[in-house]
Amino acid sequence: MKLILILCLNLLIWANTAQGGTKLLENKKLYFNLGSHTEFYNAVQNDDSGGLRKFDFAPTVGVGLLWPTQSQFSFLPEFNWVLPQTMENSHIMINTFMLRADAGYDLVSWLRLRLGTSLMWQNQQGKGGTAQMNNGNTTSNFYYPDENRSSLNNTLDFGFETLFDSFAIRLQVYTYSVFKKEQRQFSYTLFASYYWDK
Repeated sequence: MKLILILCLNLLIWANTAQGGTKLLENKKLYFNLGSHTEFYNAVQNDDSGGLRKFDFAPTVGVGLLWPTQSQFSFLPEFNWVLPQTMENSHIMINTFMLRADAGYDLVSWLRLRLGTSLMWQNQQGKGGTAQMNNGNTTSNFYYPDENRSSLNNTLDFGFETLFDSFAIRLQVYTYSVFKKEQRQFSYTLFASYYWDK
């Protein structure tokens, strides 16, 4: 994924040079994200009848920087935080942080395509305890974790953004284990963004 980030930066440099620009990054804009994150689309069971997760309301906030070039390309680094989620009657709390970088391409004045990569850091805090659950014809005690665990994943991301003056609506898709078909998973975020001219 580091290669993808390097390629995106080289593409921005090439695009700026091709347009005869003297400044690589200018007219920077700060932007703020508000949305919802769905983790592992269509891969996690979310009810007793075997239904799979399609949408999960997990509030997400973030901040980013738009670095345009003198062409239709831009560089868009950002940081997002999926606000803490509790599971299993509050025995487990999950925090997810995204450190992201996209190369953007303005296809038309109101539509931006994005390609990039993310580092996804997820922290799970276990409070311990037990739960008695059905186990076939009987019940068994199941134990909740009583310690913290973190995981770090690198994803390949793509998305598109509809632009309305200072506001935008975006669908961003994150691909886990790109080169391992049997392990590949997809997550997505729906964002509303506000672009602030500094």
